[in-house]
Amino acid sequence: MVATTAYQSPVIWDAPSKPQNFSWVSLPIQSVFENGLRLEASVYATEAQNSKLLVTQCKYGAIPLTELTNECTYPGRFKRAYVLKQHGEKFFLPSQLNELAPSATKFLAVKKIKELDALRIKGNTLLITRSGTIGNCTIASKTLLGGIFSDDVIRLTPKQTHNLGYIYIYLKSRTGRAILQSSNYGAVIQHVEPTHLLNLPIPNAPPILKTHIHHTVTESFNLRDKSNDLITQARAKLQAALKLPAVEELNSPASGGNGLRCFSVNVADVNYRLEANYHNPLAQAITQHLHKHASQVLALGDKQLTQKIILPGRFKRIYVDEKQGVPFLGGKEILELDPRGEKYLSLKHHGERIAEQLTLDENMILITCSGTIGKVNIVPKHWQGWAGSQHILRAVPANAEWAGYLYAWLSSEWALPLIRRHTYGAVVFEIDQYQLAEVPVPMLIDVAQMREINSLVLKANELRYIAFTKEQEALRLFNEDVLGLPSTVS
Repeated sequence: MVATTAYQSPVIWDAPSKPQNFSWVSLPIQSVFENGLRLEASVYATEAQNSKLLVTQCKYGAIPLTELTNECTYPGRFKRAYVLKQHGEKFFLPSQLNELAPSATKFLAVKKIKELDALRIKGNTLLITRSGTIGNCTIASKTLLGGIFSDDVIRLTPKQTHNLGYIYIYLKSRTGRAILQSSNYGAVIQHVEPTHLLNLPIPNAPPILKTHIHHTVTESFNLRDKSNDLITQARAKLQAALKLPAVEELNSPASGGNGLRCFSVNVADVNYRLEANYHNPLAQAITQHLHKHASQVLALGDKQLTQKIILPGRFKRIYVDEKQGVPFLGGKEILELDPRGEKYLSLKHHGERIAEQLTLDENMILITCSGTIGKVNIVPKHWQGWAGSQHILRAVPANAEWAGYLYAWLSSEWALPLIRRHTYGAVVFEIDQYQLAEVPVPMLIDVAQMREINSLVLKANELRYIAFTKEQEALRLFNEDVLGLPSTVS
């Protein structure tokens, strides 16, 4: 008896009909030694190589960044002990570096930190994130002075003052970003070190051009500080008119054992919500205070205040090149002056949805409604026509006379608990347009004060637009007058 096996024909793999798209670059072996024997492809990426050539071959030539730098370092790691707001100092996260007016969510027990002064932000300093999302940078303006950031932020001080704005705009430019981000390392969390930063080639522009760029950048940051001051004034007037104490004073202490908070709720106020968060005593205390000190309290959805509140539907996004789409903002970026990233939403595929749901209009109030609930911003002029994601609620003011006042209230520390009380969801937290419409808005007894608050915020929003144009002018000067690029490059 003979055992047989069935014949199996050999597997033939069809060659792909088209070559696979990939980027490649040729370079001399000397480049590997010059980059510390780095073998990661990103170090020699095509865009990075082209950017380096653009810098080194520009009409002014290039020098290492270290020649313009006095000091470039970051503090050592330290153990963080977080405490309540009233017992600690504000601690800002690296992700907040580009925010116009960062608000601390964590507070440090400073007595447990030995070298606290090394963590504080000082003037004439450029701040650059070195971990996670690397290369975000800002200048330590009035808003950030004295603030405490972690060791994930590099502090760079220039040899001469006029180099500060020049280095900033270099790192903000597409060319500078490409070169810096080619220096990162790490498999999961990306990092960059001061040594990488100091070795970057930077165009050696003449001092008069560096000074011009620096002054333009400085004007932009001064305008940002002025806008923050105006908004602070507006909130102070609102607080005084409503006699609002600090939130901590309105928050009732824990009344149960082991620090647990216990409270009772009238069955008439349950509103079909059984989550303890919805019946938060702090929200109840704020609401009672508003009814006592305001002329009346209206819901945000009242037609006197808003035309409509928009929550876009979910959709599959199709991203395209910059010239074929519109800037697409996520909730994480809405507190920045220029939140444009690499995402541009296709006008061809999403044109109708963009027009009906996603488009941002000047003075529209934006509120994040997914993940981190309750980030609030007012749309400045330069965001007009951009698109925002479905994770951002849009409150369209009834008219310009309400836009600034609504922003001043909704972005305050007293409105935040009233927004977040509506949160639902187990893993990813959400609120919707109907819940936001229920958020109470106090009307002041003195109508003239409401107009003044509104005017201060709208003026601040205008200053932010001018600050944006100043930064764009500095970028234009760098790209055109230093690198010799056409005016369309940002």
